[in-house]
Amino acid sequence: MTEADADDTSELAGLPIERAVDIVGTADADPGELRETLAIVAEDGVVSRAAVDDALANASMVVTTAETRVELAGDKLDNARAAAPSTADLAFVSDRVDNFDTRLGHIETRADDLGAALQEVVSMKADGDLYEIARRIRRLTNAATEVQQAADDLQLELDSFEAWLTDADRRVDELTADIDALADSLSELSDVVDQLENSDAGDADDNGDDSEDADDAENDPESEAASRWAAAMVRHRVLSLLLTDLHAELAAIQTWAERETVTSPSGIEPRLDEIQESHTALGERLTACAAPEWRARFDEQLTALEEALTEMEPPVVWADVDAVVAEHRPAVE
Repeated sequence: MTEADADDTSELAGLPIERAVDIVGTADADPGELRETLAIVAEDGVVSRAAVDDALANASMVVTTAETRVELAGDKLDNARAAAPSTADLAFVSDRVDNFDTRLGHIETRADDLGAALQEVVSMKADGDLYEIARRIRRLTNAATEVQQAADDLQLELDSFEAWLTDADRRVDELTADIDALADSLSELSDVVDQLENSDAGDADDNGDDSEDADDAENDPESEAASRWAAAMVRHRVLSLLLTDLHAELAAIQTWAERETVTSPSGIEPRLDEIQESHTALGERLTACAAPEWRARFDEQLTALEEALTEMEPPVVWADVDAVVAEHRPAVE
């Protein structure tokens, strides 16, 4: 780029996109991304101020769609609140409503920001830098699409929640399905613990001269076992949280059934107690099979995870759990 080119970056109108890319590009910029951005304010491959109006009209439509979806999500939340007023004192239910309300509030704030950002770009259209206008429009449409997706996801969850609120059989069926899934997860975790215990036994029996020591060092099976153990510990802790959540849900459903004078679910509580015993036994086996160096290697990360998950209470917001696990998951070196 020449010094003269640098002076011309404020006015790109009339330049082919490739030429404009040369002017606005920097050493670390992605040319492909620059082309896609400049194409927003281009007509027939030429950057044009006249193209800004169409680009803004499209951005405005995307923003309006996002705002509409957020409003619909708010309506669905109101419907859910009205669906079961008698459950206001059931914490498991009212807390779920509060969680939805918090999520909606965050989405509404993001939607409000979209409108302000759109007006900023509109104020630039007459004489603003064309590349900056294109960059802001692209960022705005991406943000609006994300808001729309978040609002759509919330609507789907609220539809399911309202159906759960109004159908006693559905509540029992969904709880039973979640318990089945928990039992399957515990079975899979048990298989992992079996493998860790068998691996440990094999290492203890191997006291002779091993001609494959070099290969073992290269593959580092001990480090692999340690990593699998740490991952199993994380999974065991998350399943503990699921157990707590399901116990709380069962208690709410039982109280609810009494109020509605419908049959309270039977056989679920004994099964949950049985799963709880299996979970506790698995935790003891995991603790017993861990080598001291495994504990030393992952203690800080597992402790941080434990502290973060301890703050989670029913009804658990599983997206928050996923974020906490992703943040504190023991790193494999």
